[in-house]
Amino acid sequence: MLLLGVWMVSPLMAEPSLGSSDWARDRHVAARLLSEQSHVRAGDQWWVALELKHDPTWHTYWINGGDAGIPTTLQWDLPAGIEAGPIHWAPPQIVKMGQLDVYGYEGRCLLLIPFQAHASLNSKGPMTLHARAHWMMCARTCMPGKGVDLELKLGLGVTNEASTSLPWLKELRKAVTDLPRKVEADEGFHLSYDIPSRLYRLRSNQEKLPSEAYFFDASGQLTSNQPQRLRPQKSGWTLELPRASYASETVEGLKGFLRVTDGTASRSVHWLELELPLPQP
Repeated sequence: MLLLGVWMVSPLMAEPSLGSSDWARDRHVAARLLSEQSHVRAGDQWWVALELKHDPTWHTYWINGGDAGIPTTLQWDLPAGIEAGPIHWAPPQIVKMGQLDVYGYEGRCLLLIPFQAHASLNSKGPMTLHARAHWMMCARTCMPGKGVDLELKLGLGVTNEASTSLPWLKELRKAVTDLPRKVEADEGFHLSYDIPSRLYRLRSNQEKLPSEAYFFDASGQLTSNQPQRLRPQKSGWTLELPRASYASETVEGLKGFLRVTDGTASRSVHWLELELPLPQP
């Protein structure tokens, strides 16, 4: 999980600097931007994180909140020669929106954005990256976000040795390594759908039965508020996934994150990113 511990200096009191924006708050959630590098040059590729800090009992949403919720978004205004990619979502939690189980984040989390500096980057700096962040925040009730403006300043045209001393660098790089591993097509996962029961069946050919498995659906096909059942098979195991009543009329394949807890004494948790087509009849 990417819930972060509290640093020695309260983050809400920290001074802004190269590589970090000021904190901005919208009621029950505070946010800031953190960069893997304090200085960049043409050709660099690096990560920027949107750090979210939630008040107790409050949460924001994953790319798909499940049966409720709207995901966090970022709108960028960037200098010429700088390009931002899409959000790479941290592994989500199952959180409560009233009586509903939904997908989101409590406590503190990092949402990761890949950046690239092209050859057209002006070598004179520093430069400022502007972002507008929106989120829906919920506890027992929900509040649509008003949006916050964030400014991240980076130095230009020098070596990046100073970045190694950034106090958030270790946490940011751990967030990168904790991203779910993308599963290749030949790794033994298969999908089917049963019309009468309205159940998807996610089958794995892995012989070892996990102690727990849960699929966080990013495609809007599954309900987040019904249990998923893990069943052993002669060779492998199957996870039964209830289809949502609000799903699209056409039954489609699934994509999302699979959380697997192994059956050993260590109960290690593994995150996998799956995109599975539904075989045509």
